[in-house]
Amino acid sequence: MKKTKPPRVKDSVKMRLFQAEADYADSIVRSALGDQEGSLAALKRALEWDPTYAPAILTLGSIEYQRRRRAQGRKLFQSLVSLPETTPDLFEIIDEAATFLVDFRAFEDGLALFRAAAERFPSAAAFHEGVCWSASKVRLYDQALAAAERALQLEPGNQRYVNNLGWALFEAGRLEQAQTELERAVSMDPADELARENLRLCRAEIAKRSEESGATLNPPPVRPRRRPKSAQSSRIRDGKVRI
Repeated sequence: MKKTKPPRVKDSVKMRLFQAEADYADSIVRSALGDQEGSLAALKRALEWDPTYAPAILTLGSIEYQRRRRAQGRKLFQSLVSLPETTPDLFEIIDEAATFLVDFRAFEDGLALFRAAAERFPSAAAFHEGVCWSASKVRLYDQALAAAERALQLEPGNQRYVNNLGWALFEAGRLEQAQTELERAVSMDPADELARENLRLCRAEIAKRSEESGATLNPPPVRPRRRPKSAQSSRIRDGKVRI
């Protein structure tokens, strides 16, 4: 009797990935049909087949936060940073996970994830920009400024990063430098309304401080920093995940 050869390791990996993708697709269909329990079960099965399947990690991590199971969600999101660099859409998925956390107002967790990503992938400017954005949310202005400078070092021609640096300087109280960078951002893209508004606020603050001649002022206002557009999951919108 001819013996059946066991599947090769490579074939087994492909099979598990195929099953994970199938269950993930099933979770999306069930979600669209309103079957939340079935969708969640399919999502968990996907990760049983392949614990490194990044789209499922992103979605389940987001769901765990919404279910107030932050420890479980944090563990899932942090595992993304350990995945191989060859993982499809890895940078976009990490960025989306950290952005979800900040939008969800889990600022410290979002900052921690952006930091971990920037340490693992130091040449990825978007992660340094994420550190800048999330650090400003918790008023760590010096850290935000350092991250903004690093992002611009990596992509010196990026107008958005010039604007971010200008606003980080503004938040750090370095108004004259902030004005210079914000003027440069506006000159690079005169249609950028955010950069124009940031420049207006900076100039107004300089004028105010000049008038008050050294009087104690309130901290600068915290404005939302624009994030880079990533490959947004159709299941994540406005900080919420449809399951």
